[in-house]
Amino acid sequence: MNAPVQVGDILASKYRVESVLGAGAMGVVVAARHVQLGSLVALKFMLPDTHRVHGASDRFIREARAAARLRGEHVARVMDFGTLETGAAYIVMEFLEGQDLEAVMDARGRLPMREAIDYVIDVCKAMDEAHRAGIIHRDLKPKNLFLTHRPDGTPLVKVLDFGVSKVSDAADDLQVSTRAGAILGSPAFMSPEQIRGSKDVDARTDIYAIGIVLFYLLTKQFPFEAESLGDLYGAVLYKEPHPLRTLRPELPAALEAVVSRCLHKDAAARFATAKELMVALSALLAPSGPIAQDMAHVATVADVPRAPGSSSPAMVPAQGTLSHAAMFAADATGGKRKRAPLVLLAVAAVAALAVLAAGALSLRTRAPKATAPPLASAEATIARSAEPVVPVATPSLESVQPAPNASTAEDASARPSSRPKADAGAKKPHTPGPNLPHGELYE
Repeated sequence: MNAPVQVGDILASKYRVESVLGAGAMGVVVAARHVQLGSLVALKFMLPDTHRVHGASDRFIREARAAARLRGEHVARVMDFGTLETGAAYIVMEFLEGQDLEAVMDARGRLPMREAIDYVIDVCKAMDEAHRAGIIHRDLKPKNLFLTHRPDGTPLVKVLDFGVSKVSDAADDLQVSTRAGAILGSPAFMSPEQIRGSKDVDARTDIYAIGIVLFYLLTKQFPFEAESLGDLYGAVLYKEPHPLRTLRPELPAALEAVVSRCLHKDAAARFATAKELMVALSALLAPSGPIAQDMAHVATVADVPRAPGSSSPAMVPAQGTLSHAAMFAADATGGKRKRAPLVLLAVAAVAALAVLAAGALSLRTRAPKATAPPLASAEATIARSAEPVVPVATPSLESVQPAPNASTAEDASARPSSRPKADAGAKKPHTPGPNLPHGELYE
């Protein structure tokens, strides 16, 4: 990798280069350590001659200013800004270990539903803060979403690269650097209003991009197919996106509805805010949400006791006795699966025994009772047992037995012998790779 810096170089009189993380046509990112504090940072700087490229310098400064205004954990923190001895501007950012989501997709393919939703909820949290600060990102895509981990090991997605962001602060003199009608962003993730070059794009254009990101994480495909950039623009403007469940039929309809709303061509029909979208996604993962309800209605026959010699369950718990949602629910922020507490299991066991007892009592009350004439004495019984048996014209057992309950017979015949096995949906842990954050390098 050709870069105008080498390991050991001192930048800005205080940052010693430890490694070169990335280099592009217009910028370089290095891992550097503060010589006095010893802290490790990511230092991003532009090449000296990039001022000749229209808007490049303004874009670099905009990135630093926008990120510096945000304090949440879901945005890569900017800690310093300045100019190197060469005259090149630089940004000092927090050093992160992990991979961007594009690299994650390249390594793993489409992601499990819960994992994808968790990551997008993190993005929503970042954009909720940004939008409230008057910042529209305008370039959300997997490459600008970096997967790292908190100190306790839980996954965390951070939003990078606010270089083409729009800041609604009227005092921000960088607004004039965006030419009228200019198309800013990555085509596959751009909203219809971005493609039209509208200067009035708002938070809902980021909502659209988040919908594309979620669709892509779940399918590793895009909702619009096109062979050229012009065809793509035409599809985004005039065609309907592919329904999510045409590519993954097992996903719940409620999730497809959320994605479809994000991708509505009319911005007014989308979620109004990132927080509103975050609430909708969190509701899907809630114990009482559609995803948990789908899990609750899928029973695993192998886990149900069977009668000897029978392929049918010996006892099916009453609905709600032991909810799959209670056993496998995760919180709205998508944590690890939780087992039901012992108290819930004990209550379920008592309820199951009650169902068994009630079934046994019902069978006894419905069983026909054969009646025999009373015997005069024990001696008569013995005497008759020694005599030849003479047939007596008495009604048969079938003729006096009450007719079976029709609904019971139908229920018995209609009882399924097996059920589809519930998908445990265990999420495989993701091991972060060696890539480090740098955002766009203006290649």
